[in-house]
Order: sequence, then structure tokens, then C-alpha cells
Amino acid sequence: MTRAELARSRNQLAQLDERLLRDIGIDRATARFEATKPFWS
Repeated sequence: MTRAELARSRNQLAQLDERLLRDIGIDRATARFEATKPFWS
């Protein structure tokens, strides 16, 4: 996965609503944590 793809997917994760987060089995705190990770993580 390229840096741009990783940044895009993390940004999309941050934009999901509570219902969609529940559907994929993560909570808001986890989504926020993943979305704010630097690209090298």
C-alpha cells in the first residue's frame, strides 16, 4: 500500500459514522487512533 493509499484509507476511517464503525467491529476511539497514525506506522 502506498503512502497516499494509506493516508486516504485512514482519512476515510475517520469519517465513518457510529453505525458503520459498529458494522466493522471498532469503536470511535480505535478509529481515531488509527486515523491519526503517521504513514510509517
